[in-house]
Amino acid sequence: MRTLPLLPALCMCLAVAQGIIPAPQHISYNPAEPLPPLPQVEGAYTLRYDARKGEWEVDARDDAGRRHAAITAAALVRENGGTPPPHVAVCDYPRYAWRGLHLDVSRHFFPPEVVREYIDRMAELKLNRLHLHLTDGPGWRIEIKKYPRLTSFAAWRKDLGVEDWDWPSIQIGPNHPKVEGGFYTQDEMRALVQYARGRGIMIVPEIDMPGHSYAAIAAYPEIGRADFPQMGLRGGDVLDTANPRSLEFAKDVLTELMQVFPEGTPIHLGGDEVPPQFATPRQQRDWMQQLVDFCREHGREAIVWDEAATNGVQRQTTMVWHASGTESLFQSGAPLILCPCSHFYFDYRPAEDDPGTVPAVITLEKVFGYTVPQGNIRGLQANLWTEHITTRERLFHMAFPRAAALSERAWGSPRRPFADFLRDLRLLYN
Repeated sequence: MRTLPLLPALCMCLAVAQGIIPAPQHISYNPAEPLPPLPQVEGAYTLRYDARKGEWEVDARDDAGRRHAAITAAALVRENGGTPPPHVAVCDYPRYAWRGLHLDVSRHFFPPEVVREYIDRMAELKLNRLHLHLTDGPGWRIEIKKYPRLTSFAAWRKDLGVEDWDWPSIQIGPNHPKVEGGFYTQDEMRALVQYARGRGIMIVPEIDMPGHSYAAIAAYPEIGRADFPQMGLRGGDVLDTANPRSLEFAKDVLTELMQVFPEGTPIHLGGDEVPPQFATPRQQRDWMQQLVDFCREHGREAIVWDEAATNGVQRQTTMVWHASGTESLFQSGAPLILCPCSHFYFDYRPAEDDPGTVPAVITLEKVFGYTVPQGNIRGLQANLWTEHITTRERLFHMAFPRAAALSERAWGSPRRPFADFLRDLRLLYN
């Protein structure tokens, strides 16, 4: 048991935290009630306020548990008007190891200072994985020294001049009267990784392949199909899986990523939305399997979107975004991270009267009401695609407060009335 009078270092970035979100597994205000034993789970903690001593007592499994205790202590103090409740005791732990929020920086680039603010907001909610979608057809966002044109050329495109997404009008390259784009140097990314680690968050990079690769092919046409110039944006968005140079390119990129992101960091390989006329299912499966195995050989966990897994790729963690048609994955016993578009796509408008251009709506209450299905569920994640998000203000409007409801489900909090959650939410964002 560790006595922490004020928890000053851990409470530094928690000034806005008030309501207890996510709700703890066990909380009591009865001084005679014994706490359950500390669970053998990463991030578990017990927290008790000793009114006689005027001190918080914390017992934690690890640094993550100490951070979680600090967040909860700060929330309890603020919920109680600035002083600790005299007899409060908490025993808490996450049911799911992966509690993620995704950020697409390819469609629209967001600089390091915005990503750091995003990380701070995630930390307040005990979210612990930031999935950075670093590459896609509209732009390449991470420096790869062996392929400098990925950032000198493919990180930039013609400024469309409108906020609405206009995929057919994309013109990759910096040689336009007005351009938009940007990228992270490897040193900038290392600094972001360190910043996030200090707040209990792992940044997980995604290089989306073999589809969604138009920007990379525009910079290095030799990794695309020979008829790339005549195929247009849709057909030209796919690496040539029959060409050994595309596999060499992919492995080179992954090798440099492994030098930027610390050991133990998974790598997301994409594997989604490849039309079969541009790469047959077998070609896609064999090509992706080689990349999954390459990551494993280098001590890295590979993650793929569910299309790759249903196509037969094996020995990876699968991120499930389809709301249906993935039943076989739940029966396979393989590890799954759930981010169904039915509940956790935060580019969908948060309300019917929201002025966004995406027609679909996912409300705060719908996120809160998600029921986790049976299976080998590693965790939950919400995805935020940025076709229609061009500003920091719009980004945070779309992510929060829905990320608070995500955090409650991803933590595995006991079910409680939505009205009680709203009460804590008002305190959190008051």
